[in-house]
Amino acid sequence: MDKDLVQIIENMEKDLWNLAHTIHSYHEIKFEEYRSSDALCTWLDAQDFEVEKPVGGLETAFAAFKTLGTGGPTLAFLAEYDALPEIGHACGHNLIATMSAGAGVALGLWLAQHNVPGQIAIIGCPAEEGGGGKISLLEAGVFKGVDAALMLHPAAFDEVRPEYLAREGIDIEFVGRAAHAAAAPQYGFNALDAVVTFYQMVNSLRQRLFAQERLHGIITHGGDSPNVIPEHTSARFLVRSDRNDRVETLLTDVLTAAKSAAEGTGCQMSWRRFVPRYETMRHNPVLSRIADGIYPLWGRTPNAVAQPHGSTDMGNVSRFMPSLHANIGLGQDLVAHTRAFCTAADSHAGFEAMRDGAGILAGIGARLADNPQLVEEAWVAWNEETQQGGDQ
Repeated sequence: MDKDLVQIIENMEKDLWNLAHTIHSYHEIKFEEYRSSDALCTWLDAQDFEVEKPVGGLETAFAAFKTLGTGGPTLAFLAEYDALPEIGHACGHNLIATMSAGAGVALGLWLAQHNVPGQIAIIGCPAEEGGGGKISLLEAGVFKGVDAALMLHPAAFDEVRPEYLAREGIDIEFVGRAAHAAAAPQYGFNALDAVVTFYQMVNSLRQRLFAQERLHGIITHGGDSPNVIPEHTSARFLVRSDRNDRVETLLTDVLTAAKSAAEGTGCQMSWRRFVPRYETMRHNPVLSRIADGIYPLWGRTPNAVAQPHGSTDMGNVSRFMPSLHANIGLGQDLVAHTRAFCTAADSHAGFEAMRDGAGILAGIGARLADNPQLVEEAWVAWNEETQQGGDQ
């Protein structure tokens, strides 16, 4: 392990942990991460990064830059900092934010010490939890010129190539006709019957799913009064698969169920997407190979078997450039999106994961900057996969 890099990380440990703890206490949900974003920008400005905020048309997004020397690759470290409604940082994004910010700052100091050229970008990405912030930033050109995008995510295990699923998110509405539920129910068309029938039909679809496919959702509105036949109900569903093309098939099946439920109850049905589609994660073999060698230097052994996870808009980023979205172990008994995970994200185990993650990311960045041919190899592999239809 590079002793200079270890010392750099150790020197900023206290700052990073205080920042992670502060963001954890804010528990700001998607697109409302004002204080979290400000805290990160203030710290990065103090580290002599050029900070731009907002960027990409998102008020809580930012980009912080530092250029060392002339030439060299442009390496982006992606920070997430949104929490979940009600249960806070139960996905550990407070750790992601500080790992990426710390890695970028550490890499800048390392490049200066070793006289290695390169440009560092720390990109603040809002609303990963259901808002698709990275997709908006991609469309706005915020990632233009980036040679490699890097980030780590807290999880139960250390994993270099975790499996993330493609995802669609849809809202469905049913409209019937109100009537007095006791005096004249025969004059109504019950939208609650429609949404409940739809929910049950989705359950019947699950036996046709492949191993890494998911259908899950909630009824978001079931009526307004028990003595009125509900004329309006709604549901929100997520459709996931480890294949991008299968997401469209599953979405068609879900919408067919919704139409059938509406027709069978005399109601009308409409739907819309509430979030951009998340793509599967395309792991770049060159970046993954480098990560395989860096993890053990920080006392971590990546799990050899990919574990199934949810979905991430980092998958969309990986369709545009070589990308790394690996996981850093926080505790083998933990499950994301639980209160226990939220607690762990502000614990000693969280501190260790954050510190090691910043070191691992900075180490990968140092390897790429010091060996620019590796960046070229990463792009060759990315182009080959694209030509071979790697989007499926």
